[in-house]
Amino acid sequence: MYIINLKFYSQVKMRRFFLWVVFFVMIGVNTVMAQDFVVKGSVVSKTGNEPLIGVSILQKGTTNGVITDYDGNYELRIQGKSATLVFSYIGMQTQEFQVTPSTGVLNVTLQDDAQLVDEVVVVAYGVRKKGTIAGSVSTVKADKMRDVPTASFDQALQGQATGLSVIASSGEPSKAATFQIRGTNSINSGTAPLFILDGMPISNSDFTSLNPSDIESVSVLKDASSTSIYGARAANGVVVITTRRGLSMERPKISFRAQYGFSQLARSEWNLMNTEERIAFEKLIGLDKGQDYAELSKIDVNWMDMVFNDHAPVQNYELSINRANDRFNYYVSGSFFDQEGIAQGSGFRRYNLRANAEVKAASWMKMGTNTMVSYEEIERTEEGAPTLSSPIFASRMMLPYWNPYREDGSIASQADGSWKGIGQNPIEWMANNPVNYKKYKMLTTLFAEVTPIENLTIRTQFGIDYSHTTSFMKSFPSYTLNGGMGSAGRSSYDGLNLTETTTITYRDTFKDDHAFTFMLGQEGVDYRYEGFQVITKGQTNDLLTNLASGIRATGWPEGYTSYAYLSFFGRTEYNYKDLYYADFSLRADASSRFGKNNRWGCFWSLGFMWNLRKESWFKDWDWLTNAQFSASTGTSGNSEISDYARLGLVKGGPSYNDQAGIYPAQSSLDNFSWESTWASNLALRLGFFDRLTADIEFYHKKTTNMLMLVPESYAISGEGTRWENVGAMVNQGVEINLGADVIRTADWVWNVTANVSYNRNELKELYNGVSEYTNASTGLRYEVGHPVNEFYLNRYAGVNPANGKPLWYTKDGEITTEFREEDKVMTGKTFDAPWAGGFSTSLTWKGLTLSAQASWMADRWVVNNDRYFEENNGGYSGYNQSRRILYDGWKKPGDVTDIPVYGEIAQLDDRFLENSSFLRLKNVTLSYAFPAQLLQKTRCLSAARLYMQGQNLLTLTDFTGFDPEYAGNVYVGQYPASRQFTFGVELTF
Repeated sequence: MYIINLKFYSQVKMRRFFLWVVFFVMIGVNTVMAQDFVVKGSVVSKTGNEPLIGVSILQKGTTNGVITDYDGNYELRIQGKSATLVFSYIGMQTQEFQVTPSTGVLNVTLQDDAQLVDEVVVVAYGVRKKGTIAGSVSTVKADKMRDVPTASFDQALQGQATGLSVIASSGEPSKAATFQIRGTNSINSGTAPLFILDGMPISNSDFTSLNPSDIESVSVLKDASSTSIYGARAANGVVVITTRRGLSMERPKISFRAQYGFSQLARSEWNLMNTEERIAFEKLIGLDKGQDYAELSKIDVNWMDMVFNDHAPVQNYELSINRANDRFNYYVSGSFFDQEGIAQGSGFRRYNLRANAEVKAASWMKMGTNTMVSYEEIERTEEGAPTLSSPIFASRMMLPYWNPYREDGSIASQADGSWKGIGQNPIEWMANNPVNYKKYKMLTTLFAEVTPIENLTIRTQFGIDYSHTTSFMKSFPSYTLNGGMGSAGRSSYDGLNLTETTTITYRDTFKDDHAFTFMLGQEGVDYRYEGFQVITKGQTNDLLTNLASGIRATGWPEGYTSYAYLSFFGRTEYNYKDLYYADFSLRADASSRFGKNNRWGCFWSLGFMWNLRKESWFKDWDWLTNAQFSASTGTSGNSEISDYARLGLVKGGPSYNDQAGIYPAQSSLDNFSWESTWASNLALRLGFFDRLTADIEFYHKKTTNMLMLVPESYAISGEGTRWENVGAMVNQGVEINLGADVIRTADWVWNVTANVSYNRNELKELYNGVSEYTNASTGLRYEVGHPVNEFYLNRYAGVNPANGKPLWYTKDGEITTEFREEDKVMTGKTFDAPWAGGFSTSLTWKGLTLSAQASWMADRWVVNNDRYFEENNGGYSGYNQSRRILYDGWKKPGDVTDIPVYGEIAQLDDRFLENSSFLRLKNVTLSYAFPAQLLQKTRCLSAARLYMQGQNLLTLTDFTGFDPEYAGNVYVGQYPASRQFTFGVELTF
């Protein structure tokens, strides 16, 4: 019994003990569970909004973590009451987020390295981490260019970078814009910057060959520290264009983009008379004799609508695939772009293929290529000349009761009398005189990079730039003006540019505080261009209007040119504790354009940057997130003159007694040499609260030994001018760039940027001690103490109210009725805008984004030569005239106006000098990126985006012509800019 009772007692005791153990374990478990919570969500890339596979999510300070699955999803149990999660992925920016039990779902968007402006900047012969650069560099990333529906990316740069002026030379789709960096640096030599594409120099005429979506970034190098390493070609700055590479992803990324829309005139101001006004004008001035106004009043043609298409279609289609891993990186794309010009007889079509690839052949060797081929078809209408064969100019001259079309819609012709106007019908002329161009382009670079020992890299690159351009023109024999005899012409030109660049770079650190980089390089350029043109006449059939059908050749010009560079350069960089940075560069260039006495030029630069934020006494200033001061100085050169300017040349062609002859065409010049610019730069870059940025820069550039065509007596050489190194010019200015992340939350992002640039140009010295030189027939004059492109004109004083006669100011400011050349003065106005800038904003809510970008220029002046024809008040009364002559012209004593009495022929004075300053809303884009969670259900789409955008939506200006954005000094018959509306879709698989 005792044993039984003892056993029973023991069992009861054990049960009680077990229950207590379970009780306390449950309490502990509940306590632990109360401190754990779960966070889940998805991780996508900012590029394309596609899910990322294998992203590491780690609870900071622990080993607790997970990776995202195939669809980019994750779920992690957090230990503790709060935690910091670290999201990291190869090729992406690491991000950290605070989480608590209330977080629940945390969706994260990671940015590619290529998207991080604060990470990497492309500079001369390499890349640098932003914040470690002593020089002045502005960068425009791909997202600023990818949606703009233009043939070339250059227009998307306008207003995006301080110090960079981008002005359209024409609204015609195939023509490139005009670039200037920090003002005009030369009189007769080149003023455009050097353009570098993937390490190879190109011309801005090649921009239309590039697909803008293939571009990753554009870096604008402005000061000596950034540009002097390019030596003889860098006085006007450097623009470095980098194309796209593969992204670090687990699988290939396939992207398809399609755009479709239409174009129209950006500005449709039309101040010319309609039929009713024209009839009233003719009766007023006595041109009504023999006119049947009862019939003419039935016709009222707006010639702007006849010449310009209000719904010119534009379309673009692109397909690309890319991938990257630790051994291989590739990006392959193809695109088709087609834009009909807004002016009749113009259009542009391009087919483009690109293949960029890199392969790591060994642990010490990498090889690769960047290759592009394109084919372009171009149709151009005549512009920029005051001729009725140019439809753009003629549209402003044709009378409103001259109908260019018959009642059945066919073109009215002189042949059957259906054309009632004076001279030819410009639309008929255009249809019977087509000009078409074709361009074949190949740009390819091959490179190899080896690391034979640690920290030493040797890179060699060979580039080929080949273009083949043809044109075909014809004039049909059936066209009345040809009298039954047609003509045809063909041209063929080939350009080949070979470049070779080798650099040796060594990087090392000393005691972890001192970092050094040494680079030595050698470069060679060999350029050749040749071609010919043949024109035949006598064709008698419209269907056989070709070269072979002609009976005689009337022209057979040919051309050939070449040049070469040989260069050696080096650069040294020093970094002390990320606190002080210094760099020094040196380059020696030899050019075939200069004679044996001055073939070599030497250029150098020195830069310094102080990262104040790294100073110990700044560490307590948490609100100041960035503070850097930099300074640089150095020289660069300009050699943009004719390729054979140094040589004594003879020319063939003249006929003497029906025999070919030759004559002296150019004298030899062995002593002139490089144009040199010494530039200095000071910069202060600040950041506040990790939200605001402010950059301000001051610069001073002095150009000496300017390459100028100096006038000389024809008795000396028969040429009238000769090249000399003369004079000096100064550009100095300030640039301010501001940026703000106004809102930055999980769902909302709003950022704003703005920039302004001011440049003052002054001519300091001319040739042979002279202080002034009038540039004939341009309205410009070079005068010491003034800007180089300042207008030199007579000043218009208005109209004498008593008799309607025009008045002018004399040189001394007195009023006179006589127009005299000796009364011209410097007006203080130039066609180089001293003020320029832009601003942009982007607002994102979840997948919806609204962005806008504007640019402006101020104090810019142009002679509006179109007005000279429209307001001449008697000089061109047989053609249409401005309404101002009818309504504002002087008619009786006491009238106060600026338009004289009828019959007083206008003069080209400053009455036609107009302020072409403008503010233009360049682009507005509304896009929607579909949520990654929704696209996961398709099992093929990883990202999808729809967007619509408008280009050149609004232009504010006082300029009375079609378009204030014109690069020249005299505006006449120019092809205006277009406004575009497009819709697009972008899919990623």
